[in-house]
Amino acid sequence: MQLKVIDKALYRKRLNRITVLSILALLIVSLASSTLLISLLSDGSGSNFWLNFAGVVIGCILVGSALKKLKRHPYFSEVAYIWDLKHELNLIQRKLRAIQAAAEQHNPSALLILAYSYAGSRLIWQLDDNTLMMSELNLAANQLQQQIAELGLKLDPADYRRELLDQF
Repeated sequence: MQLKVIDKALYRKRLNRITVLSILALLIVSLASSTLLISLLSDGSGSNFWLNFAGVVIGCILVGSALKKLKRHPYFSEVAYIWDLKHELNLIQRKLRAIQAAAEQHNPSALLILAYSYAGSRLIWQLDDNTLMMSELNLAANQLQQQIAELGLKLDPADYRRELLDQF
């Protein structure tokens, strides 16, 4: 997965709209399906907890399916890209301990994965205005770049491929 430049204003605008519309759709579908289930299956006495719960599950399934289908629509491109990038960084995070140990041993694949992870995290944090940890990220990225330079390697985060994670 290649890193892209994302227009922050457009990303935030679309993310906010998608979030609000998803919540509204979940609310409407859940309430409608709960009401329908209660009217069809309830005798009016007792608790309708499980029917309400089933309505929420139906709403989650329908809204989740709609989001999955709409993910490839051009309107979703920036938001879907960031969702995919966050997923990719999560895969890296799961193996981070082994990757960092290999990077200490000057493993080029581990160094490349870390460079990609730092660049991807910086992109996401800037888009989400998460600046609290940015100084630590920049420090770690600078130390990594120094290590790469000392080893005389030329590593580009654009060369990252998910298959590199299979080594760890």
